[in-house]
Order: sequence, then structure tokens, then C-alpha cells
Amino acid sequence: MAQNSRPMAAQVKADAQPRTERRKNSERSASTRRLILDATITCLNEWGYGGVTNIKVADAAGVSRGAMMHHFPTRQALIIATVEHAYHRLRDFRAEEMAKVPPGLSRFRAILDQSLITQRMPEGAALNEVRIGSRSDKEIREAVTPMMSAISEDYVKVVSSIAREAGLKPDRELHGLTGTVAMATRALAINTFTYPSVGLRDNVLWTLQMMREDLIARQIGETHAERPAPLPDLPRVR
Repeated sequence: MAQNSRPMAAQVKADAQPRTERRKNSERSASTRRLILDATITCLNEWGYGGVTNIKVADAAGVSRGAMMHHFPTRQALIIATVEHAYHRLRDFRAEEMAKVPPGLSRFRAILDQSLITQRMPEGAALNEVRIGSRSDKEIREAVTPMMSAISEDYVKVVSSIAREAGLKPDRELHGLTGTVAMATRALAINTFTYPSVGLRDNVLWTLQMMREDLIARQIGETHAERPAPLPDLPRVR
């Protein structure tokens, strides 16, 4: 028995070495992939959808062209993976933030108020760039449209779950409010550069909050509503 123990130990060590190397290679590959996807988000924010190419992203990520081609051989593959990556980051952020708010109406209000925050995050801006830019790119548009629809449906499910915890019914009115908030805050985030009016932003957010509180009042009673204070009058333009 003693004579066989050393060869067996040597064999176990030899078997473990390839597995360790494979694990290290897998970790390096995943790290490179994340680096590229993060760089794509940055590039979408800096240059817009039309200015993003695989070569630019490779340079921004600090990886070789060969590594870029290995992970994302086409621009379409890169954009699709970036959409998934960006939304996973936003979803994780949303979950972490909602965990800080007690369940009930406070969390329901918070999830809707958070919409503008996520739309303005680099990941949210990147998704908006793809939404707008891919309209003129047929192949990528056809690839990302189902993904964008799934993202919207996932968001509605999250809001509906939080609404149920608050004693609300996720009916058509609530789904309509959820969609209205998402589209309005997306427009505000996009228009920050073209129409950077603080007054417009405040008016839109106030209106969305009033719609939310009206829904709460209709569903579970006026005493549960917390309507925002009236906005001050803006100075007239002469």
C-alpha cells in the first residue's frame, strides 16, 4: 500500500493542475468580457450609438483586437451583449435600493421615483442610445426589440409585485401609470442636453407624483395619499 501512495498523490496533483488552469482562464475570460461591456457603455455615453465600433471599444477597454474578436466578432454581438449587461446592472441597482425602503406604499413610491435616476445612469443612457440608434440599423433593431420588450415587461412585473405588497391592485391603470412614468422619465433623461429646463423637469415629475397619489387614493382611500405640495408659479416670459 505504501508503495502506491506516492504515485496516487502525484496523479491527484496532476489532475488538479488542469482544472485550476481552466478555472483561471475562465475567470480571465469573464473579466475581459466585463471590461469590454463596461467600455461599450462608456463609449455609448460619450460618442452615441453611431460612433461606437468594435475597434473603438477595444481601445477604450485596453484589450487587443484579437481579444475583442474572440468575445464579440461582430458589432451586433457586442450591442446585444451590452443591452443584457446594462440591464442586469440596472436591475441589481434597483433591487439594492428598494431593499433599503420598507415594503408598502413607501417602496411603491420609491420604485417610481427611482425611474429618472436609473434613466440617467450610464447604463440607462446606454440603453436609450441603443433604443434610438438601432431604429436605422435593421439587423440590430430586430435583435434588440424583443430584448427591450422583455426589459419593459420585467420592470412592470417588479412594480406590480411592489404594488401588491402595498395593498394596490396591478390593474390596467397601474400598468398605464408604470409605462407613463418610464416613458416620461426616459424623455427627460434624453432631453437633458437638448432642453435642459429645470422648470420642465419639475413640472413633469410633479404631475407624475400627482398621478401616482390619485391612483393610491382611488384604490385604497384618500387618507393614504400624500400629494406633493403645489409648485410655485414660474416667472412669465416677457
